[in-house]
Amino acid sequence: MKTQHWIILVLAIAITGGLLLWPKTHTEDPAINELVGQWQAGGMNADGFEWSMTYTFETDGTYTLTTGTDYAEEGTYTIATRYLDGSFEVHKIFQEGEKEYTMVLIPGEDPNVLGLEGIELTRVTP
Repeated sequence: MKTQHWIILVLAIAITGGLLLWPKTHTEDPAINELVGQWQAGGMNADGFEWSMTYTFETDGTYTLTTGTDYAEEGTYTIATRYLDGSFEVHKIFQEGEKEYTMVLIPGEDPNVLGLEGIELTRVTP
């Protein structure tokens, strides 16, 4: 083979490899972007007990949950599944990896509102 054939072959392999790897290194999970920020919910239950919860989702895949009681969580999250209706499953791992929980979040018409098990989380900060 001539030198120019080797050069063309190497360039073709490099370009093909670059095209195959480009989408994997330059895509972001849109659901993670939708979650990033601080989300709050609260109110009074049927028994007259006042409650509150605040989720803070970070871009690095970590989250914190604080409540109006002494219960709190800190851990990691991933988007497990995204459904055609726009809802998505968030898989949480917390208590130093000992506990796992998958919750389904349902976007509202307002992008700053998410439904979670019958309550509405409202984005406080992006």
